[in-house]
Amino acid sequence: MAEASMGVDAADFDEDGDEDLFMTHLRQETNTLYINDGQGWFEDRTVAMGLANPSFAYTGFGTAWFDYDNDGWLDLLAVNGAVRKIQALSEAGDPYPLHQPNQLFRNLGDGHYREVTAQAGRAFAVSLVSRGAAFGDLDEDGDTDVIIANNAGAARVLVNQVGSSSRWLGLRLLTTDGGRDAYGARIVLDGEQTLWRRSRADGSYASSNDPRVLFGLGESAEKTVSVRIFWPDGTEERRTDLATGRYHTLRQGHADQGAGNPVPYLESNQQHQ
Repeated sequence: MAEASMGVDAADFDEDGDEDLFMTHLRQETNTLYINDGQGWFEDRTVAMGLANPSFAYTGFGTAWFDYDNDGWLDLLAVNGAVRKIQALSEAGDPYPLHQPNQLFRNLGDGHYREVTAQAGRAFAVSLVSRGAAFGDLDEDGDTDVIIANNAGAARVLVNQVGSSSRWLGLRLLTTDGGRDAYGARIVLDGEQTLWRRSRADGSYASSNDPRVLFGLGESAEKTVSVRIFWPDGTEERRTDLATGRYHTLRQGHADQGAGNPVPYLESNQQHQ
């Protein structure tokens, strides 16, 4: 069936090595989670994953898979706002009869999601007409923050207060000459969980994200970890002894940076412009 699909993201949420799809839609369509079978086919598992009923009454726009609590499992945020007047709000004389609350869904790690919006803090108690959502570590503390753009209102900055309590690893991947981000590179971290991530700045619905890759490692991770990088040109490299709890800048073909070269994103970005 044709659906609206305002928001879209691709990530390996089930940790099987291929990228799955999540899309937000209009009210009464539900959002949709498509699971990749690794052979080029996708299966709609929205109901089985627990994501259908919670999204049925909302119109979703910006969205992304991100690990808000850094436990290694990718969670979901959908920002909402109707495109047709909501009758109850209109009848009540609400000046913004399109507003809807945003929603946060936690990956339980067992093949299901649970809506945790009510436990996510006062920022989620506000109902606005949200559209864009940009994700990145604004305060450099190792967890993902979110900037949400709204119709008829100011942008809102949601600063994550949870994820930095767990271990994490941040990577910025650059091309051989260090002149640009190696968008499209895939990184796998082999630990208690095998975590696949992708270097990208693409975002959904008029938004762009922090290009750094952030791995949530839970509370019992080692102090150093190793990763394999699959660069966009098809070559593979391994980097070892990367200290957790910090960002590392890695250039393709420069194995001497195996221990990582920490450069804040903004400073690094200025150097390469």
